[in-house]
Amino acid sequence: MKVSLILLGGVVAIALVAALPFLAMSNSGGAPTGFSGPEQICNACHTSGLPEDNPPNTGTGSVTVTAPDTFEAGESVSITVEVDNTTPPVGPNPRQGFMISARNDTLEHVGEFDLEGSPLVGFGGGGNTPTDSLYVTHTASSNEMMSWVFSWIAPTVDPPETVTFYVAANGSNADGMPDEGDKIYTTTHSMTRITVANEPDATPSVLSLDAVAPNPFRHDAEVSYTLDRPATVRVVLRDGRGRTVRELENGPKEAGNHRLRISADGLSPGVYFLTVYGPDGARTRPLTLSN
Repeated sequence: MKVSLILLGGVVAIALVAALPFLAMSNSGGAPTGFSGPEQICNACHTSGLPEDNPPNTGTGSVTVTAPDTFEAGESVSITVEVDNTTPPVGPNPRQGFMISARNDTLEHVGEFDLEGSPLVGFGGGGNTPTDSLYVTHTASSNEMMSWVFSWIAPTVDPPETVTFYVAANGSNADGMPDEGDKIYTTTHSMTRITVANEPDATPSVLSLDAVAPNPFRHDAEVSYTLDRPATVRVVLRDGRGRTVRELENGPKEAGNHRLRISADGLSPGVYFLTVYGPDGARTRPLTLSN
């Protein structure tokens, strides 16, 4: 499933939306639209009085966004959102969630989200398909997760110079009440567009990553990446919940083509994400291990 955002400039935003008053456990059905940070945040609902009665970032937890510092036009960028929920769990289990929207410097939506293989949904575009959505949020099946992995695809036409992820998160105590016991956290992360070889005055990308093959796979798969100069590279494999299951490489590499083998040994069937981190950002490819 892909979730498009209207191209109007250059900022990306991630946010956890406030739960409705009668759904306090990070809103198990997904957060309502319009709480991504630039408009409102979760304390609009998670308070016993006014939003200022439950100010953000006053709890002991946090929300973090892991994404590259740079991106290219048309590139699929891996994003990980993680909520450290240290709110005392009054209920049987703590709950947490998030919402994402992509913005330019005037806070208009830009780009496209790729939710393939992730337990997330899109809302707020006014259309009839997921690609009309402006916001992406957790679901009832994922509000017990601590982290979520998905992708953002940069536009190919008039890509923005800067993309910023705005994040607001709700660390709920799962007591069924949308009050000050639910702690709200916010953060931001910005990416700068890098030019590519077919653009004026472009600097060629240092790192390129091929598709994984075969995909889906049953036993072993292979993937190649290429460096145009020596660089330090880190390669990690994450599962569909955003947990790192293997670190395949971490260290200096010579210029040229490098091939990696991904063994199915010890892995459960499902969707995974292979990310190669290089000096000019990260490249991610999805892969599926079949039964």
